[in-house]
Amino acid sequence: MSEYNPEDYRLTGRASDPASAYSAGGLTQPRSAAGVVSFLSSNERKGRWEMPRQFRALAVLGNVELDLRDAEIGYGLSVVEAVAVMGGIDLIIPPHVTVECDGDSLLGSFTLKYEGKASPSVASRERVIRVTGTAYLGAVNVKVKGPDERILDRLARTFGMDRQP
Repeated sequence: MSEYNPEDYRLTGRASDPASAYSAGGLTQPRSAAGVVSFLSSNERKGRWEMPRQFRALAVLGNVELDLRDAEIGYGLSVVEAVAVMGGIDLIIPPHVTVECDGDSLLGSFTLKYEGKASPSVASRERVIRVTGTAYLGAVNVKVKGPDERILDRLARTFGMDRQP
């Protein structure tokens, strides 16, 4: 029997370490860090994409929108560092993920809102996203919500079911 080495099973690793990008059973480890910068422009990430353990978003006179509802979020803690300077950053997080929000604002806003049927009691502690950062004359908006209600209403009409508000 081989020896157990805890380093072989770690959740995060250095990007330069080839052992940290192992593949087991077709599942690959998420990248450890990534980011996006929006300067006088707009950047959007939505649909199927891989959420790294550490993600940095910077919006300077621009806009960044991150929709994590269809993203692959790894087990454990993922950190999003959001800095808005006279710009805006919008994060949409699915209701099954626990959100920890700790941000500051200077003549701006840093908000966390639960929309629809989403609430902190629905989330499990298996996946945690911690949002940190600062808004300088800008806004960082974190919304926790499920799929768009319009899509659910459209499906209900298609199948002849009446939805109650």
